[in-house]
Amino acid sequence: MSKKSKLDLLVRVRYLNPLPPPPFPPKLFKISTDIERLGEPSYLNHLAASTPLPMLVDSEMGMPLDLNAYPGVWDGDDSALNPIMRDDIKYDPVDLELLAPLQASSTTNAATKASSAAEVSWMRNSNLFTRKTAARRREAAEGEKKEAVVDASEAAQIMAIDQTFRDVREQDLSELRHPDSKKRHLRVVESYDILPDDESWSNPYIMIRFPERPSAATAINPSASASDGRLARSVIRPIRDEDQQVMEFYLPREEDLEKLDEVYDKAVPDEVMEQVRDLAEQDGSDPRIDEILPNVHYDRIRTYEVVSQTFLSGEGKEVLMSFVEDEEGSDRPRKKRKGVYFADINARTLLRKTRVKRRDEAEDRQDMWDITRLGYRLPGADEREARQKQVAQVTEPGWIDEQMRILQGPENMAEGLGEAINDESDGGDGGEDFED
Repeated sequence: MSKKSKLDLLVRVRYLNPLPPPPFPPKLFKISTDIERLGEPSYLNHLAASTPLPMLVDSEMGMPLDLNAYPGVWDGDDSALNPIMRDDIKYDPVDLELLAPLQASSTTNAATKASSAAEVSWMRNSNLFTRKTAARRREAAEGEKKEAVVDASEAAQIMAIDQTFRDVREQDLSELRHPDSKKRHLRVVESYDILPDDESWSNPYIMIRFPERPSAATAINPSASASDGRLARSVIRPIRDEDQQVMEFYLPREEDLEKLDEVYDKAVPDEVMEQVRDLAEQDGSDPRIDEILPNVHYDRIRTYEVVSQTFLSGEGKEVLMSFVEDEEGSDRPRKKRKGVYFADINARTLLRKTRVKRRDEAEDRQDMWDITRLGYRLPGADEREARQKQVAQVTEPGWIDEQMRILQGPENMAEGLGEAINDESDGGDGGEDFED
């Protein structure tokens, strides 16, 4: 028969019974101690006697205290204290390593010192240690390199840029590899020419980040949605409300999307716009405005608050890019050839939602438009001239030379061209194949 265990649980239950603290504080005894005895040398005698020395030393611990045994010490001659190695004395090979001259260890160069440093990564931060070690090795390697003479003249830079066009035309796409080592398996499928967009180069662009995807949802109809066509034709109106910059979001109606293209083709001159402004100042809902100005009505959806706005310096870090593909089978004339066209983004804005204002608060605002008209006017002569000057930056080949003449003067244009002019005149294809 098996013995039945008295314990039914897998783990023995142990009941804790902590003792309560005593009802009185601990009693401290005052022991009289003579502080002066701590300064006596005899206080450390027992410590010195209990510590064995790892080597055999003399009674003076290797440092002679009686200098009278060395002749000439008091006259400034310390040769007796620093004996010179004699050839007639035979030393043990182990002692010869200790008697090596001190100058032998200082003949190593910087590279040897950097490489012979003890790498003890467990004693310090590994990332910091790795950076310091790499920096020392880099400095040692750069010290041995010779400075190469680089022609930094304008002509040399122009020739280097032109050479990139030759390399692109002659390079096989199948030989291109991704610069990231983890994506080396990727291959080039198709290539595009990256060109500036002359049609939109003079337009300022702002990249706006919404807190969520914009839609037609309002406080009255929160479930309303908007098609991609309406969102693509949306309008943002910036206003200033109580020292706070806000932006109102407007959308066209679904049935007016096709009418927008017709309105664009029927742009009015400045004379008609003056009449529209006069009528709008008297009564914004005057029906005569719709008669003289082809327009489309836009409804205000909601108001956003500007959280931050950053103006970019035009360094080209953020650009707007559009792809133009080959349209096979299309009979209409092409405005642009195949490529990727870019334009600079001038500012970056971050928005957030604002609370829905009460009716009395909304009535206090004089600049709130529930419905607005969108029409087009023809640009004036000054606007066309300013646009042509900006577009000339990417369309006129001689724009850079003209700007250099303005900055340097015509007499200084030939200065600083360097040795690249002679190299170009001696041999080369002359750069006639660069039509981009």
